[in-house]
Amino acid sequence: MQSKKLMQIFALGLSLAAPVASAADSTVQLTCPAGTKQAGSKEEGLFCRKLSDSSGRMAEGPYRSFHANGKKAAVGQLLNGLQTGTWYFYDEAGNQYGKTEFRESNYHGTRVLYFANGNPHFIEQYQNGLKDGVVQEFSEDGKIVRESRFEKGKEVAAK
Repeated sequence: MQSKKLMQIFALGLSLAAPVASAADSTVQLTCPAGTKQAGSKEEGLFCRKLSDSSGRMAEGPYRSFHANGKKAAVGQLLNGLQTGTWYFYDEAGNQYGKTEFRESNYHGTRVLYFANGNPHFIEQYQNGLKDGVVQEFSEDGKIVRESRFEKGKEVAAK
């Protein structure tokens, strides 16, 4: 439940983010859907903002955020200000360390966290923000260390 709350706060922060990207951010151009305009900055994240929304702050379409060194930190999509679809997360060196599927800013689908060598560390299944399905933990060399089954957020079996 806390995960859902944190994701809502994250999405709200995005939707209230600063005005249109500064000229320094013009090197990163998002392909914004019709009726939206690029907003934000590399420091806080770039996103598309609906023009028709009365507040003018609803994030819609592609989203990118960056580490202080300029390398990408997160890449994904927003729908009505909420995370949707598959998001990719990167460390400061630019290596992908996570891939998560979202629906309305809740984990929904598969979430994978990777070791530095690129092998999966965790593979988890979610439905509406709750673990639901098989959850696997791997060693760095790819062997299964732990496997559990969840139903609606509760562990029902483990080996």
